[in-house]
Amino acid sequence: MKPHVANWSTKIRCARIVARDGTTVRITESPVDLIMTNGQVYRSDTGYEFTGYDDQASMAPGSFDLTGILDHGISRDQIGSGVFDSARIWAFSTTWNAPVEDEEPGAVAFLGKTSIGDTTYSTEVMSLGDVLSQQNNRSYTPQCPYVLFDQHLGQELIASTRSKCIGPRSSPDGPNIEAFKVYGSITSVTSQYQFQDTSRTEEDDWFTAGEVLFLTGANAGLRALRIKLSTAGGQFYLHGGMFYMPQVGDTYVMIPGCRKRRQEDCRVKFNNVKNIGSQPDVPTASEYTQVGRGS
Repeated sequence: MKPHVANWSTKIRCARIVARDGTTVRITESPVDLIMTNGQVYRSDTGYEFTGYDDQASMAPGSFDLTGILDHGISRDQIGSGVFDSARIWAFSTTWNAPVEDEEPGAVAFLGKTSIGDTTYSTEVMSLGDVLSQQNNRSYTPQCPYVLFDQHLGQELIASTRSKCIGPRSSPDGPNIEAFKVYGSITSVTSQYQFQDTSRTEEDDWFTAGEVLFLTGANAGLRALRIKLSTAGGQFYLHGGMFYMPQVGDTYVMIPGCRKRRQEDCRVKFNNVKNIGSQPDVPTASEYTQVGRGS
């Protein structure tokens, strides 16, 4: 049962999309901008449209789709670089003559698969109820399944039972991302996959499997990129190319990576072997099914 229902004769639908880095887009299907009682402005020039909504009086999760025009609220760059991957969306109804944010809650969901056209995008929206249908059982594996620091650059802590690299939330006892962040600027560019910062003094492989997030330049504000290889002298090779060609002087923030090795990474590099999430000593099937041989 909804706590409140907006006046049906003046009802209008709105949505608030919040990316994992905090970027927020407020949109409405109203022909004019709506200013809520709390001062937040929901824009009408985004080309946003509900293309369908399904809700049932059962345990089955509701679903809906969104269609919008690129570069009005959500840009092609943000979608293409993954800024809005798994963003959370709050859909609600209110009245156009007396708009109140979240007046009649409609759904809370995550943005899913997005298709980009020439000037438009269409995205599937998955209800929070879909999480209940996901399998979350742990598997025995020789490789640690956790995310280093339980956090990516530009994103908040990962609230998941599978993310325990820094220990229980009530008493974090592992490496802190703030202690490992480094800042710098590009001194030379080879391609969208390779750049250098000659001021870096870290050893070979220190940043391999880490992340870099650009703070200035054409790539600023886009998703952090994974580092494929780092070498002494500040050479960096990326898994995926930067969205735009970087320029000398572009500044960045960077964190080292974990290659999931118990001795070299968990024990020596991060002093965090107690929080390892793998079982590297469990014998494999080829080992425990061997037939014994007589002497």
